[in-house]
Amino acid sequence: MRKLLFTDLDGSLLDHHDYDYSPALPAINALQTQHVPWVLTTSKTAEEVIDIRNELHNKYPFIVENGAGIFWPKGSMQFTEVFRKDWLQNIEISQWKESYDYISLNSVLMSEMLTLAQAMRKKFHFICTGFSEMSVQQVSDCTGLSLEQAAKAKQRHFSEPLLWQDTEERLQQFMALLKPYGLQLIKGGRFVHLMGLSNKGLALRFLTDYYHQAWQEPIETMALGDGNNDIPLLEASDYPVVIRSPVNPPPVVEHDRVIVTKEYGPKGWNQAVLNWLETA
Repeated sequence: MRKLLFTDLDGSLLDHHDYDYSPALPAINALQTQHVPWVLTTSKTAEEVIDIRNELHNKYPFIVENGAGIFWPKGSMQFTEVFRKDWLQNIEISQWKESYDYISLNSVLMSEMLTLAQAMRKKFHFICTGFSEMSVQQVSDCTGLSLEQAAKAKQRHFSEPLLWQDTEERLQQFMALLKPYGLQLIKGGRFVHLMGLSNKGLALRFLTDYYHQAWQEPIETMALGDGNNDIPLLEASDYPVVIRSPVNPPPVVEHDRVIVTKEYGPKGWNQAVLNWLETA
C-alpha cells in the first residue's frame, strides 16, 4: 500500500500565530526518507506556496486557493487517463511562469466572479472587504504577513478572501445568492473565501487518481487540516486528521476514521504523521 499525504498550511503544518513549522521537522524528514509525496494544500496563492515549498525542500505538486488550482513543476507529471474521468470536464493544462504547469478546477473566471460579487454586495449592503480592494499594507495588518508576503498573497488567480464584518445570518444570505451562479463562500481560519465550486477534496481526488495511474498500486491517503475549508479534503481522504487550533473549534468531519490531535498546529501535525508512517 503506497502512501500519499495532503496537508493544509496555516494552523496545521504552520503555527497559527507565527507560521513556524520547526516542530514538524521530524515528520517531514521521515516523509522524505520514505519517499512519501506530501502535497501542500492551502488557501494561499501559488506565489506564496513557491517560497514555502522551496524552504521545505518539497518537490511535489501543490494545491492552492482552497483547491481551485493544482500546480506542478513543468514536465514532472505525465497525464493519460486522469483527464478522461467523468467528473473532469473541459480541464486544460496551462503554463505559469515558464517553470510550472497548472490546471484550474473552477468554471467561473476570476474577473466574472469579482464583478458579480461586487454587484451583490452593493445591492444588499453586505459588510466585508476583499483582498482585491485592500492595499498591501492592509493585507499585512490583518494577516501578520510581511509586506513582501502580503503582496504575494494578493496575487490571486482563482479566489477572493473576504474579511467578513457582517453577521452569520447575512453570510448565509450571501451564500444563497451566489449559489445559482456557480459560486460559493468557504470559511477559512481567518477569512471567508469567494470561489467557484472547486474544493480541496476534488483536488485530492485528482492527484490521487494521477498517482494511482503512475504507480499502478493501491494508495492510502492522509489529510491534515484545522478549518472548515479543510472539511472536503479531510472527508475525501482515507485517514483524516483534524489539527487542534488555539483559536477555532475543530471542524465537524463526517468520517469514521477521523482523529483530532491533542497538540496544536505543527506539534499535533508531527505526531499524527509519524504515527501514520509507522503503520503498515
